[in-house]
Amino acid sequence: MENSEKYKRLIESLENEYFFYSHNLEGKYLYISPSVEKVLGYSVEEAYGGIVKHMTNSERNKKTIETLKKSAGGEKQKTFEFELFTKDKQVKIIEITESPLYNKNGEIESIEGVAHDVTERSKQEETIKKQNINLQKQEEELRQNLDELTKINEYNKSLKKEIEKREQLLLNIINEIPEKIFLKDRNGRFVIANTLVAKNYGLTPTELIGKTDFDFYPQKEAEKKYKREKEIINSGKGISYEEGDFNKEDGLIVNTRIKPFKIDYLDTAGVLGVQVDITQIRKKETELKKLNRELKTHQDELKENIKEITATKEELERTLENLKETQSQLVQSEKMGALGNLIAGIAHEINTPIGAINASVSNISNSLDNSMQNLYKLFTKLTKKELLIFLRITALIEKSKPALTSKLKRQYKKEIQNKLDKANIENPHTVTDILIYLNLYEEVDKIIPLLDVEDPEFILKSIKDIYSVRKNAENIKLAVDKASKVVFALKRFVHKDYSDKKEKADLIENIETVLTLQHNQLKQGIEVIKKFDDIPLINCYPDELVQVWINFISNAIHAMENHGTLTISVKNLKTHVQVSIRDTGKGIPEEIREKIFEPFFTTKKSGEGTGIGLDIVQRIVEKHNAELNLESEVGKGATFIVTLPVD
Repeated sequence: MENSEKYKRLIESLENEYFFYSHNLEGKYLYISPSVEKVLGYSVEEAYGGIVKHMTNSERNKKTIETLKKSAGGEKQKTFEFELFTKDKQVKIIEITESPLYNKNGEIESIEGVAHDVTERSKQEETIKKQNINLQKQEEELRQNLDELTKINEYNKSLKKEIEKREQLLLNIINEIPEKIFLKDRNGRFVIANTLVAKNYGLTPTELIGKTDFDFYPQKEAEKKYKREKEIINSGKGISYEEGDFNKEDGLIVNTRIKPFKIDYLDTAGVLGVQVDITQIRKKETELKKLNRELKTHQDELKENIKEITATKEELERTLENLKETQSQLVQSEKMGALGNLIAGIAHEINTPIGAINASVSNISNSLDNSMQNLYKLFTKLTKKELLIFLRITALIEKSKPALTSKLKRQYKKEIQNKLDKANIENPHTVTDILIYLNLYEEVDKIIPLLDVEDPEFILKSIKDIYSVRKNAENIKLAVDKASKVVFALKRFVHKDYSDKKEKADLIENIETVLTLQHNQLKQGIEVIKKFDDIPLINCYPDELVQVWINFISNAIHAMENHGTLTISVKNLKTHVQVSIRDTGKGIPEEIREKIFEPFFTTKKSGEGTGIGLDIVQRIVEKHNAELNLESEVGKGATFIVTLPVD
């Protein structure tokens, strides 16, 4: 305690920077030295009210609060700092050193501490820290500048080497130029000269540098050249002149062009000269003048020839128009020839539905006669129960049921007769035929209980007569549709299209038209496989494309001799549509593949083909800006591929 008192008196004698304090373990101040007022501006009484409450909200103080709590509990701490507001609202940084005091029993009695104002020291330290950072930055900048200077130095060295290389390259280029090139300074000394100039003096370019015309020419001639060069330098204007005559002994004409030139690295002016051998040019000019004279002599003859050519041209144009008309007639003739080959099949395709129509009309007539004869009995003599059975059986008939194959018909006949026999129905054969005719072969179990009447056969026959009218009417409609389809396809095929404008068309519908026309020939023994993608409408000449497909399909039928497989594929290639027509015929030998597209070339017997079909096809494809390809293997068939642009 005695030592403690000595420290207190010592600290209290210090000026401004220190004050002493002590507090118990609850944090209550036991003592604060009067110097607190010098440090913080608070009186001792004000300081007893609590110094900590004057702390700022700095990050430093957040850590200090935790330290204060540990120190107040008696845990010895290292020196620490925190910020306080003075009474006049200045911020001071206070350094704290605390230590516990123990009683006789070795227990902590209180905490003593010394507070030191280190604001100025902290500022100085901060200043020094900033200066150190700035010094580090400057040092880094100096290091970077040094590196940069090193790089610049290295670059300058490489640049010097590059300049030397380029100078040498420039000299090499000048030496390769087929003209004489030289550069002289103000005093007439050669600064640059290519090989041709130096060779003129019997020297190398290096030996010529520094010499003047006075070293090679007589005094008067050298003075003349030197004077001319001085005038060029002083006037700033170049001159050009020719020397020589190709009719003389040396036979040379030289054009010399001299102009003033500033030589920067010598800080002086000089002259740049170029000498060009123009002997051949002057010779060509002389020859050209001679040719011009000869040309003038022939001009009148040419005028007469032009008149004759114009007349011939007009005649050729008329001939071309006649050829175009002949070509159009030839195309139509080929088209009608192909139609002739189809006529027999088309006639059969039309006669078949017409025969079906006639048969159906006859059946309707007979059915109506039978219905009229039975109508009175049907509605007067039948009981209410029999009429009801009539209506129930009629309601069981399905209109959309498909017709039975012969095999299925025999199978159902056998099953129905067995069921009718078991039910003791009279005339089971007749009843079976009627039920199958009415498509009631699957409803027999429902109908048998309804046949428990006096004359079930009469009811079923009456229903058959009435149903027959509708069934035959549907047959007529199908036959008419089929005939209409053939007639429509035929009409599209024979249509002659003179339009030069393309139109949007459905390519698949275009192909289906041809298949309809060829149906009679195809059905005799050719299986048709269609592989059609969804495709957009394309810009084309539809009628001409019909002729392309009918030519390919007719050739395929002929190649397969009416037996085989015809595969038609339509692929969507986004910007194009590709049509492939493949047969399983004999194939086309390699040696005639190019010839088949030539006019009048044919592999068919005399009278079977004109030989212009594929030539016309090729023209139509070219007209569409399309691509035509052929793939073939002898013995396996051929494939014609047409790739058409959509637009």
